[in-house]
Amino acid sequence: MNDQHIYCINDRLYNVADFVGKHPGGTNVFANLKSYADITPMIYTYHKDTSLIFDVLSKYDISANNMDRVTYKTDYNYDKYKELKALVYNEIRSRGLPLYWTTSEILYNMSGFAAYLGIWTYCIWSNSLSAWWFVLLATINIGHCALLFHETSHYSGFKTPQLNTLVSHIAVAPILTTEEWKWDHNYLHHGFTNTEFDSDFNGHQLTFRNSQEHPHYFQHRFQHLYAGALLCLGGFSGQIDSIKHKRWNILLFLFILYRCGFYNTLVFYSLSGFLFLSIAQFSHIQPECVKGEHSRVKGATNDFLVNQVTSTINYRTDNIVTRLLCFGLDIQIEHHLFPNIPHSTLRQIQPVVRDYCAQNGVTYIERSDVFEMAKSYWRHLYKMGSE
Repeated sequence: MNDQHIYCINDRLYNVADFVGKHPGGTNVFANLKSYADITPMIYTYHKDTSLIFDVLSKYDISANNMDRVTYKTDYNYDKYKELKALVYNEIRSRGLPLYWTTSEILYNMSGFAAYLGIWTYCIWSNSLSAWWFVLLATINIGHCALLFHETSHYSGFKTPQLNTLVSHIAVAPILTTEEWKWDHNYLHHGFTNTEFDSDFNGHQLTFRNSQEHPHYFQHRFQHLYAGALLCLGGFSGQIDSIKHKRWNILLFLFILYRCGFYNTLVFYSLSGFLFLSIAQFSHIQPECVKGEHSRVKGATNDFLVNQVTSTINYRTDNIVTRLLCFGLDIQIEHHLFPNIPHSTLRQIQPVVRDYCAQNGVTYIERSDVFEMAKSYWRHLYKMGSE
């Protein structure tokens, strides 16, 4: 039996090897999943009507085999999530909101990317450039290109799966590869936010103590001081992944280093890493999100919706500069609930999510701006390192 594509869904095992090539969303979504992983959270969040999915899956059921091999086991309750999802998709349908980028968004996004490539071309073939050009490139890389990468890696940019795969590969090619990202982010982070399986939250305990549940080491008392430097170094981590997966990104890095020099390369990668990783951390590594008790609704037991909402914080981006730099992550609550919907539509359905949470006693937090989030993040690191 070919066990490359065996997954656990709702406590049952399915061998979908014969279905992968028929998957309407393309084959790339399976490329970075590990066999025998419990992918139930992805089934619910990436599909509009899960009843149709389970009808299709029934013919691939092999539940009598090897249940003991299942990893990343979940026991989430999805009742509240399914209720909210029905309300959200009713809102989308009644208002005619798009589930992918509109034509005008595609033109804007691709025009911005073309301008970014144009600046790179100028910088690569010019001599004695100021480092400020590479500050500009890093800002565009995160503010614009990271949005393209993030949405296409979640398959919410284009309706054509192959275009999503292509753009996700090239949008932030200097700093990231998709292989590690789609496993660590799309699966582990989105499926198990701020829990033991979330690699963003739980995967760097030697350097970061994000929760009182994490072990305390001597170096953690200084984590609020060295965090910025480590976030900058994160801009280079994609090169390790590139070598690991034999991707061409490392050649691009070496070319940039050769043509632009050590200092300019250092500026670009360090600032890109700092902006990308800090913005990503601000919405989750906050005192309200890491208390270790994600079921904060009376009577709720390991509720998927509750975990997603209470492990995440939104913040307002009322001016164009901060909205650009945050590449759509200011509405992280909605994104974690519906990762396959583009951020422009998520902004339109935000009131539905907010109202549902209020009516059902689910804590929904939205702060005034990203700078408040940054201050709170560093205060939290200081507190966790001091205790």
